[in-house]
Amino acid sequence: MTRVRRVAAITCCAGLAVGYAGLTGQLSGDLGPHGGSTSVRHSTPTAQPGGGQTNQVASPLPTVDEQSARMAAARHLLSARAAAVKAGSKSMWMATVDVPGSAFGRRQSVAFDNLIRLPLGQFSYGTMQPAPALGAARAHQVGRKAWVATAVGTYSLAGFDRGPCSFEATFTLVQRPSGWRIADDTDGDTARQIWDLPELKVLRGRSSIVIGNAPQARMRDYRAIADSAVRRLNGVWGTDWNAHVVVVTPSTMGEYAALLSRTADKALDQVAAVTQGVIEPGQRAQGDRVVVSPKAFTALQPSGRRVVITHELAHVATRSSTTEPVPIWLSEGMADYVAYSGLDLPRERVAGELLTLVRQGKGPKALPTAVDFDPSRATIAPSYSGSWLAVSRLVDLYGQARVVAFYRAIAGGPTFDQAARSDPEAVSAQAFTQLFRVSEAQFVKGWKRYLKTLAGRRE
Repeated sequence: MTRVRRVAAITCCAGLAVGYAGLTGQLSGDLGPHGGSTSVRHSTPTAQPGGGQTNQVASPLPTVDEQSARMAAARHLLSARAAAVKAGSKSMWMATVDVPGSAFGRRQSVAFDNLIRLPLGQFSYGTMQPAPALGAARAHQVGRKAWVATAVGTYSLAGFDRGPCSFEATFTLVQRPSGWRIADDTDGDTARQIWDLPELKVLRGRSSIVIGNAPQARMRDYRAIADSAVRRLNGVWGTDWNAHVVVVTPSTMGEYAALLSRTADKALDQVAAVTQGVIEPGQRAQGDRVVVSPKAFTALQPSGRRVVITHELAHVATRSSTTEPVPIWLSEGMADYVAYSGLDLPRERVAGELLTLVRQGKGPKALPTAVDFDPSRATIAPSYSGSWLAVSRLVDLYGQARVVAFYRAIAGGPTFDQAARSDPEAVSAQAFTQLFRVSEAQFVKGWKRYLKTLAGRRE
């Protein structure tokens, strides 16, 4: 299987991690899992091409020469598509499509219109390879010599991405008297991209760009929140990050799930927003997107929406200015710390769900781990609250600047031996001793006492 750039890290691809936080109703609790497409250092999942195909092939395998000719034809078609985007020529783009009036052709027409609305810095197709052969029934529909190829492409948004973003597409090619054409993209799992959204709109802000097909008034609201969040992040984290952010706003849960390469399941209902992107090991993120849920996010009050967007942009900030993973409690806790800063909300109120568990003797025994952020396995709000209160307690004890330095040291600072970098938990334990002069175990013991103290203060 062809794969776009990958990272062996938590989320945004290791399964389908997602990092977010949120307030429901008046204020209630944080929302957000961490298992598939978002938060710490991670990448986005790409489905395997040719999924669901039978092993019965429609025709004998091509000879080496035939295969070479097919691949050359496919490369020519994809080069023509890229050239069409660069030239802004829809006729060139649609000339690569077998039947422009088909469902696939109509989708391609929409995709081209959307692509030229985007501030593209580049758009191209690169490596490609044959996908599994079509089954006999499907080949009968599209043509006996039809075959399937998977291509990896790259694109960037000028002024927002520091480097190219990868995407993967699987195309069915058919031979006609005038040459090879693309007949479909459903004979393999082609991940949906932002330019596939119908009725796409693009709104620019001071530090943001909002792309999607949500109602325009809602997109303007997202833009204002994102611009404000960038200013807050600069005040806490610093300015050495890619402070030009991309927010994606699909209008339906089906589109939201498709952009994340997921199915629209109940676990996804807990997720108000997702930070999605790919990071090469040891490098900074270059093209993150914050994808906003049309369901969970719109159910939030204005303060909750601010928290969600700021939380996600905190992930963008840390991912684009650090090179190593950190423990998930620190990543999510720092994101929530920035998100809640300036709101002057009582901690007992925000962390109410967690503190109820503490009163019942069911409070956390340790700092949250990745399992605690998996929405398919647990209610995740208490884990977000516990992480937030851990970071907040560190700030209480040592000050904001020192806690930011603690995060940066774990996330790639020169303080620690590179041999230990494969274990963020071990690096974190070292950082506690070196920067705070206490062991992590001592801090955790004090954090649990602090939770009990908060639990005794009822709103």
